[in-house]
Amino acid sequence: MSGWNYIKEIWRGKDLYRIFMNNECAHYTLSGKVVDLGSGVNQASYYRFFQKGKTMEIAALDVGFGSQPSEKNVSIDFEKDALPYQDNSIDTVLVFNIFEHVYRYSFLLKEIHRILKPGGRMIGAVPFLVGYHPDPHDFWRYTSETLAAAYETALLRDVKVTVLGRGPFSAAYSQVEFVLPRVLRFLILPGSFFADWIVFLIKPKLPREKFALGLFFSASK
Repeated sequence: MSGWNYIKEIWRGKDLYRIFMNNECAHYTLSGKVVDLGSGVNQASYYRFFQKGKTMEIAALDVGFGSQPSEKNVSIDFEKDALPYQDNSIDTVLVFNIFEHVYRYSFLLKEIHRILKPGGRMIGAVPFLVGYHPDPHDFWRYTSETLAAAYETALLRDVKVTVLGRGPFSAAYSQVEFVLPRVLRFLILPGSFFADWIVFLIKPKLPREKFALGLFFSASK
């Protein structure tokens, strides 16, 4: 992502984790039947970054959609309710920033596997160095090892996990950015990136996941 794009996203009010997450979406194409779990009523910002196929039908599932769900707008309890789709019927399931809020995540993973078509894909992200954010609860922080083991147990394959982060200085910036006016963010963030570059120049074997703001993942059925 170019420096100008970082400026635009900061101006839109996006935090650094969200910027990294959205940027990673640009490597994926959505097509066919797509189910977005936990997305809320409005389309999330990551849709601006995904590549789009010629045909795409999106349905949103969330716990807070009210008492009169429609076909594309269904209220559901991810802890215990079966996803309202037939077996092998969905091309892509999006799960952005939801697994940390689901205590029985293994149940949800089994449901995702059930509704995905053979070759269908799950795409999403989870936070790591992000503050407590109950919605309505905040249960977990995952490592890449946890994600890989959980998805393989759920019979998902081709698991790919990408670290969302640059290094210790941008990680520190992310912890205070919410109190900084936008002008200061524009000034401080480039210096944080430069300092991270120096750190890894000096210590190239330093594990980047140590400073991950989050983890982006994809897996196939």
